[in-house]
Amino acid sequence: MNSKKITAAMLASLMLLTACSTTPTESSVPSTEITTESSAILTSESETSETETTAESTSEETTEPTTVETTEPDMSDVPVEQLGALLIVGDTAYEYYNFVRSTADQYITTINRAGSVCSGKANVYAMIIPTSMDITLPDSVRSTITNVSNQQDAINYMLGSMNGVNKVYLYDTMRAHKSEYIYYRNDHHWTALGAWYAYQQFASIRGRGSASLTNDFTEVSFDNFRGSFYNDSNKNPNLNNPDTVVAYRPNATNRIDITQSDGSHLDWSVVTDVSTWRSDSKYNTFIGGDNPWSVITNPNKNDGSACLIIKDSFGNAFTPFLVPDYQYVYVLDFRYYKKISSNKLSQVVSQYNIRDVIFCNNISSTRNQGLIDALSEFVQ
Repeated sequence: MNSKKITAAMLASLMLLTACSTTPTESSVPSTEITTESSAILTSESETSETETTAESTSEETTEPTTVETTEPDMSDVPVEQLGALLIVGDTAYEYYNFVRSTADQYITTINRAGSVCSGKANVYAMIIPTSMDITLPDSVRSTITNVSNQQDAINYMLGSMNGVNKVYLYDTMRAHKSEYIYYRNDHHWTALGAWYAYQQFASIRGRGSASLTNDFTEVSFDNFRGSFYNDSNKNPNLNNPDTVVAYRPNATNRIDITQSDGSHLDWSVVTDVSTWRSDSKYNTFIGGDNPWSVITNPNKNDGSACLIIKDSFGNAFTPFLVPDYQYVYVLDFRYYKKISSNKLSQVVSQYNIRDVIFCNNISSTRNQGLIDALSEFVQ
């Protein structure tokens, strides 16, 4: 899927919903999206990380979990409740999304500028991750929710307005796997399985082969996860059905060098054993949570290949899948990077000989003025 364009009617519909909706926009981004920085690392010094293993990576045929097609579930007896910026359907919560034209246009301008800044130096990839409401919420319920924007239209508008970058469309990819466990029930993030399907789509656009889920990773899981939706709903009893965090630990290396907000370095794990951590912190199994800058070095490659992933917290579950593909994976959280460095994108790309720049951002970030300002400030 190489290009998609939003029609004038779609854009008008998005704008009408934005104008008429009383649902919060920027303020409805779950608070953990911007407050979890290093929390797991700072409160778990006594935790023991899992043992690193090594294995040869492969770029042979991708192993993809089998998609199980299911019919639309009967939702007639399932309780539905709106609680602030959340919709609670049975034991699952969903975040409302409203398109904000001004920040969407600023995001487009920022990514286009990244394409110009990196032209002749690095390939730029842009992916906008949909949230669960437009993917896994049963259509019979979603069709009754009228005070939210259509995420597919919004994503098509933003990606369709970008130039000079490689566009990774994920909406159809995620919808194709909607019956699978690709988003958590009581947290706003996608699962590692959802991130894996996104990685496969990215790899197909990149065109240089893909890692193998079977050969390049070891699956681990951690039970009893109660995430942001559970906390933001004041621990709504309907959501007291813990998720399981499944992670895929890269076999090439499980080490990551993290630079924290105070500039200190931490030798950590790409996938950390969080089995004894607090119930609400288990998503931090992925790359130690949110930190300004991190580096993963793959000892099985010596070709100098390097990528830069510019992320919000959805990128945490995506990052491990990049490890088999590059000698160096540089992880930059645009929300916190300026705490440790004044460098801009052009300087980072040149200093670290970046080959691929990957913008991995969830759709809620694209309507948050503060976050888009921070991203725009960095992309120079």
